[in-house]
Amino acid sequence: MHKDFYVYEYYIVNTDEVFYIGKGRQNRYRELHNRNKYFNNIMAKYTCDVRIVESGLTNKEACLKEKEFIKKRWSKGQARCNLTAGGTGFSEGKLNPRALKPHKGELNYFYGKRMVGEENHFYGKKHTEETKRKISMNRKGKGGQPGKLNPMYGKGRKGEDNPMYGKTRFDHHNAVKFHVVYPDGDSEYLTAKECEKKFGIAFTRIRKTGGTLHYKKNTPNKTLYENTVITII
Repeated sequence: MHKDFYVYEYYIVNTDEVFYIGKGRQNRYRELHNRNKYFNNIMAKYTCDVRIVESGLTNKEACLKEKEFIKKRWSKGQARCNLTAGGTGFSEGKLNPRALKPHKGELNYFYGKRMVGEENHFYGKKHTEETKRKISMNRKGKGGQPGKLNPMYGKGRKGEDNPMYGKTRFDHHNAVKFHVVYPDGDSEYLTAKECEKKFGIAFTRIRKTGGTLHYKKNTPNKTLYENTVITII
């Protein structure tokens, strides 16, 4: 029996608040696809990171541990992006509920379920004063300010008044440059968006760390880009 599963948690760096717990193997903990919108919203708003909290597990052990960690975090008002109690994941093949494609109607796990009132795991609970303080400190300067207190007061956001007007690719302040070296020795510099569009899921796996592209299945991209080396500049 393979014991290559683990349990991981995503957290907000400034407050150490854990907002999502999951289980997986290989590089799943670094992959950002197939995450819910609440997870994506937090990732976009805060500086976040991920860590493995328990490893060397079978799939069944990982499911049990995932439930244990989620329950513990829920009791502290955390793991708010975990919409279920966990422990329902499967590794592959027919054991994976995605094989049934339950996207619509009663086949969908969330059909008829709402996260309000007593059905919300945080119902009736309150943040501690210390947690409130950390949240407040982390949000300072991020919320909208009224009138002249707003740094954009009186400034236009359209056309040439927009500070990002005419700035594309590497001129954009949020741009990340990647140096791409292909197996035949050719190289070029691309943005993250360009890499994602060109290389697909293989790039997503190494987006934060850089590395070598590997494709799990025989695809046109595997023929073209397998073993391409990508370095973050």
